[in-house]
Parts: sequence; structure tokens; C-alpha cells
Amino acid sequence: GASLLTGLGLLAGTGGGAHPGWRGFGVQAAAWGAINLGIVGWAFASGFDAPAGSLAGAIAAEDAYGNILLVNLGLNVGYMLVGGALAVAAGHGIARPAAVRGHGLGVVVQGLGLLVLDGIAYAGSRGRMEALQGLVDRVSAGWAPGTVDVALLTLTF
Repeated sequence: GASLLTGLGLLAGTGGGAHPGWRGFGVQAAAWGAINLGIVGWAFASGFDAPAGSLAGAIAAEDAYGNILLVNLGLNVGYMLVGGALAVAAGHGIARPAAVRGHGLGVVVQGLGLLVLDGIAYAGSRGRMEALQGLVDRVSAGWAPGTVDVALLTLTF
């Protein structure tokens, strides 16, 4: 939401193309913000049902989520590299260098923001995976869940 609002603000403030670098940055911020909000909306519409039925299902789901986040982390680095290449290329004879630089820096900032958010999500996923693995270890040692144990496990998700 912040990216979308920032981008729309920059676009409104640079009407008529008076500041092509800020306008390019604003286009990137607004576009990435709209796409990310669309992804979030789709995720909410699909629901967040936890895998039911088994500990193995919960572990498989958390592992799959962690793997998706690893791919996203790699893509985020790629976005920053492409944005950086655009910003650098803008100084080497490209038409409309200020606009190209603005677009490139906008992509770098969005990639960095997503890298931070996906990194936080990945750290959370690994923490949940460790908790699930600890539960597997306890179950294999003969532990049976009690009311307090189940409540604590629920809070960690």
C-alpha cells in the first residue's frame, strides 16, 4: 500500500513530465504496489487454511512455503540487479536518461523492500519448521500432547 500511495503521489506531483526521474520512480512504485496488493488480495480471497489432519502435512506445507520464499529472495536480488543495470545504463547515451534512471532506481528500491519482507517471512518459516521438527522429536520419544502443549503449538503458527 505504501508503494502504491508513494507512486501515485509522485505521479501526481510530476504531472506533465517536469521531473522525468521522479516520474519514472513513481511509475515503478505505483505498479509494484498495485501488483503486490493484488497478490495479497488474491491470497486473502483464497484463504489461509492451515493444513489439517497430520503433522506431516503441516511440515510439508511449511517446507513448501519456505522453498517459495527462497525463490522469491533470489528473484528480489535479480530485480535489484536489473534496476541497477538500468540506472547505470542511463549514464551511457540512452535516450531520456533521467526517466530510465528513475525507473531503474524504482526497481532497486522495490526489490530491496521485497528482499527485506521475504527475508523476515523466511526467518519466521524456519522458526516454525524448527518448532514442528521439535514436535516430531517429542512425539517419537513417546510424548502425548496435553491441553497446554496444544495451545502453545497453536500460538507459534
